[in-house]
Amino acid sequence: MSQRCSRSVERVGFRGREQPRGLDGGSPPTRMAPTRGCWLPLWPLLLGLAEALTIPKEYDMHNLLQPPEMAEQPAEQVVVFPSDDIVLRCEASGNPAPSFRWLKDGRPFDPHREVGVTVVEGSGTLYINNSNMGRHQGLYRCYASNALGTAMGPEVRVIAESTPQWPKEKVTPLEVEEGESVVLPCNPPASAVPPKIYWLNSRIVHITQDERVSMGQDGFLYFANVKLTDSHPDYICHAHYLGPRTIIQKEPLELRVKPTNFVKLRQPRLMVPRGESSSRVALRGASLVLECIPEGLPTPAVEWRRLNGRLPAERLSLENSRKTLRIREVQEEDDGEYQCEATNSQGSVRHTYTVTVQAAPYWAQRPHSRVYGPGESVRLDCSVYGNPEPEVSWRVNGVPWKELPPEPGWMLRSGALILSQVQPNNSLVTQCEAVNRHGRLLANAYVYVIQLPVRILTPDGQHYAVVVNQTAILHCQTFGAPVPSVDWFTQDREPVLQDERFFLHTNGSLQLSRAQHSDASSYLCLSQNAQSNDTIRAWLQVKDATQIKQGPQSAVVKKASNVTFQCVVQFDQTLQQQSIEWWRDGSPLWESADSDKYLVEPSSLTISDVDYADQGVYSCRAHTELDAVAESAELRVVGRPGPPSHLQVVEQQERLVKLSWIPGDDHNSPIEKFVVEAEDSLREAGIWRELSTVPGHQPRAQLHLAPYGELRFRVRAANRYGRGEPSPSSEPVHTRPAAPERYPTGVMGEGNETSNMLITWQPLKKSDWNAPELSYRVQWRQRDQGGRWSEETVSGPPLLVTDTPTFVAYEIKVQAVNLAGKGPEPPIVVGYSGEDVPLVYPENVGVEILNSTSVLVSWSLPSREGLRGHLRGFRVFHWRLGSVGDRSRRQARAQPHLTVLTLEGEVTRAWLGGLRPWSHYRLYVVVFNGRGDGRPSESIDFTTPEGVPSPPASLLLEWVSDTELALEWAPPRFPNGVLTEYMLQYQQVNNSELGPLYEISFPVGQRNATLRRLQPQAQYRFSLRALGRTGPGEPLVQEGSTVPKTVLPNLDNISISQVGQDFTLITWVPSRRQPSLHFDIRIMSKSVAESWRTSGQANSTHGSYRLHNLQPGTSYRIQFVGRNSSGENISFWESEVETNGTVLMTDQQSFATKAWFIGFVCAVGLLVLVLLVLCFVKRSKGGKYSVKDKEDTQVDSEARPMKDETFGEYRSLESDEEKPCGSSQPSLNGGLKALGSADSLADYGGSVDEQFNEDGSFIGQYSGQRGQEVAANDSSGATSPTAAGAVLD
Repeated sequence: MSQRCSRSVERVGFRGREQPRGLDGGSPPTRMAPTRGCWLPLWPLLLGLAEALTIPKEYDMHNLLQPPEMAEQPAEQVVVFPSDDIVLRCEASGNPAPSFRWLKDGRPFDPHREVGVTVVEGSGTLYINNSNMGRHQGLYRCYASNALGTAMGPEVRVIAESTPQWPKEKVTPLEVEEGESVVLPCNPPASAVPPKIYWLNSRIVHITQDERVSMGQDGFLYFANVKLTDSHPDYICHAHYLGPRTIIQKEPLELRVKPTNFVKLRQPRLMVPRGESSSRVALRGASLVLECIPEGLPTPAVEWRRLNGRLPAERLSLENSRKTLRIREVQEEDDGEYQCEATNSQGSVRHTYTVTVQAAPYWAQRPHSRVYGPGESVRLDCSVYGNPEPEVSWRVNGVPWKELPPEPGWMLRSGALILSQVQPNNSLVTQCEAVNRHGRLLANAYVYVIQLPVRILTPDGQHYAVVVNQTAILHCQTFGAPVPSVDWFTQDREPVLQDERFFLHTNGSLQLSRAQHSDASSYLCLSQNAQSNDTIRAWLQVKDATQIKQGPQSAVVKKASNVTFQCVVQFDQTLQQQSIEWWRDGSPLWESADSDKYLVEPSSLTISDVDYADQGVYSCRAHTELDAVAESAELRVVGRPGPPSHLQVVEQQERLVKLSWIPGDDHNSPIEKFVVEAEDSLREAGIWRELSTVPGHQPRAQLHLAPYGELRFRVRAANRYGRGEPSPSSEPVHTRPAAPERYPTGVMGEGNETSNMLITWQPLKKSDWNAPELSYRVQWRQRDQGGRWSEETVSGPPLLVTDTPTFVAYEIKVQAVNLAGKGPEPPIVVGYSGEDVPLVYPENVGVEILNSTSVLVSWSLPSREGLRGHLRGFRVFHWRLGSVGDRSRRQARAQPHLTVLTLEGEVTRAWLGGLRPWSHYRLYVVVFNGRGDGRPSESIDFTTPEGVPSPPASLLLEWVSDTELALEWAPPRFPNGVLTEYMLQYQQVNNSELGPLYEISFPVGQRNATLRRLQPQAQYRFSLRALGRTGPGEPLVQEGSTVPKTVLPNLDNISISQVGQDFTLITWVPSRRQPSLHFDIRIMSKSVAESWRTSGQANSTHGSYRLHNLQPGTSYRIQFVGRNSSGENISFWESEVETNGTVLMTDQQSFATKAWFIGFVCAVGLLVLVLLVLCFVKRSKGGKYSVKDKEDTQVDSEARPMKDETFGEYRSLESDEEKPCGSSQPSLNGGLKALGSADSLADYGGSVDEQFNEDGSFIGQYSGQRGQEVAANDSSGATSPTAAGAVLD
């Protein structure tokens, strides 16, 4: 593009509006003539200006000459009437001002010599008086000339017509038979401008036109078939001539339609056009009108189709009751065959139009006016389209090319006019004219040769800014003649066109594609021609492009929810104008002060409570002064469908109705089904019930209705989000009463007394009554006896039948009856009169021991005759008599706790579970019917075998030291046999890891132990279980820790027992439930000013502390200070003392030193002593039992081992639970010595297991020691075997 082409090629046009266009001024033709040559890289002069030869304001030159150019021209044809003047317009511009002349019929026409002709001053426009218009008919052409050339106007034909008149004619009436076709002619006077035709009657009312009656393009009125009502004497054709503004009318036509007794049906026949086919020529850009007017009976219907393609729906219209096909703005591709088909019940007829599209001349490439410099060559191209092919001719200054004298370098080549090496005296105006049978086309183009110096009109030093990858355009508008060349250079004086991203436009602008930061620089524009040159400099800045890092995402949300669109934008921070806007469907969104619908923030848009109206496309638009980016997202709101509309009852029969409706909005979720609901105002007014469901694609339903109803219907649509609102209700539909169509169900006959039978049934729903009222016909008789039915008609259930035998079968029928008749015959149901308690009882009751907790009970029923009712089942009553070791005397006194197992149906065995092992039980079985239980069977006793014991009742863990833990436990609640020993298993727990497992066994009589040699600061898991003769029981598992718990010492009876000259002795009673705890002794002198100081540390188990080195005769304050669970130092006792022996008032006295408290404790002790004496007396009266008997029973499972210093345990016979007379359970702070005291567990571990009778007599002794011998030392506790690594005392 930077190189010059041959000067024989045409310069680029400077009038952007002068591109090849159609005659109608529309878009460029779709078929363009080939271009020749190449474009020159020269600036067109006056580019983009509205008028030719307009010098830019920036270019300071005046009085520049201009060739003539036509501005206003007349139409190609002018039709005038006697009342009109003739106006032939001819306007032109130029400098100097052009002169005008006219030719008429090819000869000079001097308007100044013609009578009645006036010329408008300053122009060539002619005004011709109508006094003798006939004389002025002909072909006119206008010419405008000045010193630079002559422009020529188009050829104008003037046609003079007289005022149209309808010739006199004799009109005879038209007579036709009813059903025949007829044509009423019009034939208006001919005119160069065809008139508009109307058919009216004498009252000036338009004749109604429809499928049967219509007017053709020829103005005739066509009747496809006539009716008697078509008989009129005044069918008048009116012709409206627009030119003379005249309406004339034809003589009225009379149409007489003769009636006939038989109207013959006829198949269609075309009145217009005739035959099976015809041809039609259509002009490009005009309208194509095809018509088919048929006749026949019944009236035919007309359909159109295109045989070689589809009809252009966007440009097509069907008029005159589809008899006329009109295609607007015809194009070349509309060539082809079009077929009309007229059809009625008797047959059809077709006609095919073959359409050929032709065209008046229109431009492919028209010549343009140009300004040239001396020595340049000129090429003017003139290419046209048309069908038939137009004839193209050239003129110069209005003179035909053939009549011009030869000029060197002037020639016609391939339709183009070439002028070589033009000089200033070669300025001229050329004309290119194209003609075919459909019209003419004329273009004037001047060649103006002038010399002008170069001037760059774009200001120097312009600054341009773009963003990365954007296209930058640097302007350099020049003016000069010859047309100057334009070149651009970089800051380093290098040609910019070396980079393929640069492109030089013909107007001098430099385009840079895909600009980068490295392109930011200054650029130099150089413009020059043979006369001079000029330069300017332009500056380019390249910024970062605006980017949307996170744009909005399309969303589908439910109605009434909230939705947020994100928009994260990155701007170039050096740009000042930065903004983000939100748009919806092309319109901006703004927050409103009176609505919280939209929350617009810089990086997000939140829409609250979305509704269906909020659907659309939401866009985030980011702007700077250099660029703008946008991203969009679609919001779709889904929800339940809208209500259907136009619900109609389209068909109704006696018991059948058909409904139709129009579906509502599906709200972006397909309708899955329609639910038809009905309201019966006679049965359930105001209640809508679902009646039917149809698929979502079927907007109709057929419903079967019940008799005696007044129904209204409505429809709901349903999709995946639920059912929508209902449609408006339909008009009510009524049905007549009818006999019931159903019989009652649930018929039953049962007696509530031994001598009656109550008949019940499920009443029919009111919707099944089929009438205003309903009754029930009840019939009954004894089964298997036949005979007459007893019956009674009642309004509803129940019906009581009295004086019946006990438990007799009856046949029962219940039938629905209303005023319209009886319902269907019901089935027979068997019922029974009242029952009585059974007289029979189960026999052969047996028990099979399954295990220690379950047995299998079996029995038989000898006869059904004494049941006196339906066998409903059996009940097994059982109760526990006591343990195997209980005395018979105790069992006799025990009150049984009955347990009942109910078995329905005819069964002969039952499984009893959940029994206590090693226990005596008793049971019996009864049979029952609907009236109640029968007599019990004979009782049977059985004994469950021994089982494993339950877990120990409790396990207490206490910290003794960093390596010792004290354990105390209670025996199992249910030994379930003879206990043999206790087994303790323990292991260290370190998070999820477990250490080695240690195991220790204890005799039955031992209930506590101390574990030593444990790991300090460690967690242990203990599992203790009791063992019986049948095996080990379930364990009791607990966890303990050797980590000491920081607590305050619990000391009783704190007192200052001795006071000396330089010492004080403080004593207390340690708590038996607490381990050894250390605490501080603090003192502070009251005689001298000093703070608290620590005298020493005491142990809670020692019971005393001696304060030394006190000052004689001095008062002191004393505090006991320990640590609480939070680790804080807390004073828990305080007092004052004076070393001379006087004890001062104590701030905090011990509760145990109160006199009333000491008295209360003494009274309680005395009361306990009395109770113990009474208990011994009672136990001594319980009887003596031999050791042999006791050994045979292996010790009562309810009894507990005792140590010699405690009373034995006592169990009452009134309950399964143990009820001790006194305190029989050893406690950590009760009957046992305190764990961690100076006493040793060696007293227990090495002792024998001693058991006593109720009176305390000795039964026997057994060794309870297993494993390693117990080590005797002065600290209580249990040690494991040697391998266990801990010592048990």
